[in-house]
Amino acid sequence: MPAEMLNSLAAKNSLQNALLATWGAHDIKGLDPKRATAIGLEPAIKIVGHATSTQKLPAHLEHPGTLARFLRRTAELLLQHSKKWLDIEVNTRETNKHYQKILVMTRVQEEAYRTAAEILYKIYERPGLLSVWEHSCPNLLRSKRRELELQTEGTAEYLSTLKELTRIELIYDAVAALKTIENDRPIKPHDVKLKYDAVRALAQAEQEKIHAQEKALKKELEDAGDGSETILNFEKLLAVSISTDALILRHQEILSLPKEIITMRHIELLDLSHNEIEVLPAEIYKLKVLKKLYLDHNKLTTLPCTLHQLSETLILLGVAENPLEDTLMQQYLCGLPVLLAYLKATQPRRSKRTSPSSEDGPSPDNKIDLFSTDLPGYASD
Repeated sequence: MPAEMLNSLAAKNSLQNALLATWGAHDIKGLDPKRATAIGLEPAIKIVGHATSTQKLPAHLEHPGTLARFLRRTAELLLQHSKKWLDIEVNTRETNKHYQKILVMTRVQEEAYRTAAEILYKIYERPGLLSVWEHSCPNLLRSKRRELELQTEGTAEYLSTLKELTRIELIYDAVAALKTIENDRPIKPHDVKLKYDAVRALAQAEQEKIHAQEKALKKELEDAGDGSETILNFEKLLAVSISTDALILRHQEILSLPKEIITMRHIELLDLSHNEIEVLPAEIYKLKVLKKLYLDHNKLTTLPCTLHQLSETLILLGVAENPLEDTLMQQYLCGLPVLLAYLKATQPRRSKRTSPSSEDGPSPDNKIDLFSTDLPGYASD
């Protein structure tokens, strides 16, 4: 293998290792390492606090880079689950739609170029693959073009097919050019490397576009009032909970809880008082070490039956000044043990045919996300 190719691969691996070392290996949906770098996020600095227990942090909160991504992403989602979001959504809707459309297509292009470069590298390693791709590409192109014509533009299936079609076209163009050289002389490794470098350069250019578009989107949203200050405030409140096991989110105009809060399973005190929460998620029971839960001054009419599963740890529950159903309020006034026993007794029995995953509750509403630039999940996922 030529020294240039080795250096190129070494540089690529070095970059991937650097991203892994900085941001950790855990997947934080909506805030991958590339986006974290683009928006100028910094790995979190863990502060030694006065935690009330020796509970070990969940795995996704241990690495400084992953922790930073989790805190920022959860802060963004808290904003999106708050009353402030309603005004922000109106002010930023058009800007967001414009950039999201551009970013989605740029990411499709970048992934197509990057995977095409990887295939060209395999051809470099195994020259016999050149003939395989020469014979298979025409049929693959016809198939993908027909498939694309039958799909609705902008859907996940359309984007997936477009990515595949772009990748095949790049490979076929490179293979055809190499076969043209073969008419005059044998193909040399250097010829394949030139094609690999050209496609890889396209992928790098698209990646630079993504970074530039991310930064431009961030600036325009900030100028329009995207709630950046609110996000930073939420991020600080979340960060404090890492060292204290106490998450204090009172007086934040929160309408509902993002599911990411439920993954903070080291929390012993959760204060959601003085918000506008109408429904407490059934998954609340997954906070296995929760001791104190404050829900005063919200809009709750009922409590999830799954709350009884915290009977071994929960010692304080505050739900004053909520429009609870009369029967539930009476049970609450009789004391926590009585309330938890009532919730256990009224919990619907699950059918044996019910999937275990059904207890996780309904999926969250599909809302516009100003901060995530992930591609929609493809059908093959």
